[in-house]
Amino acid sequence: MPKFSLRGFKTDRRGASHVLGKLETAVMEHLWQYPRQTVSEVEDRLNRVRPIAHTTVLTTLDRLHRKGYLTREKEGKAFVYAPCYSREEFERGMAEEVLGAILRGMGEPALSTFVDMVSEDEVQLQKLEELIREKRKGNRS
Repeated sequence: MPKFSLRGFKTDRRGASHVLGKLETAVMEHLWQYPRQTVSEVEDRLNRVRPIAHTTVLTTLDRLHRKGYLTREKEGKAFVYAPCYSREEFERGMAEEVLGAILRGMGEPALSTFVDMVSEDEVQLQKLEELIREKRKGNRS
């Protein structure tokens, strides 16, 4: 899993946009839906929403590749990009890094606050109990 930048973590966003900008998120969302795309194919999709320069798409794809979120393979004269991780893997990795940093830094108060917040929603509390039971079962094996 890549390291996600906690610096700039946006608490008012959802999913990948917690750590990615709007354009990076739009590109990742497109590639999660349609993996293995060229710059031109991504550009065509994004142009349906708003005008965007080819160089902007190229720079964004290159940046996401350098961050370790996309693979890039040369096919003919063009690069083909694909996500390194599914949306679920990406979001889980982001959650692991954020929660890990909080738990390492604050321990008991963070864990207690998490349980308090989850207990406000009966469905979430039930899910947490199920996950704990499953984890305990797995640790006994």
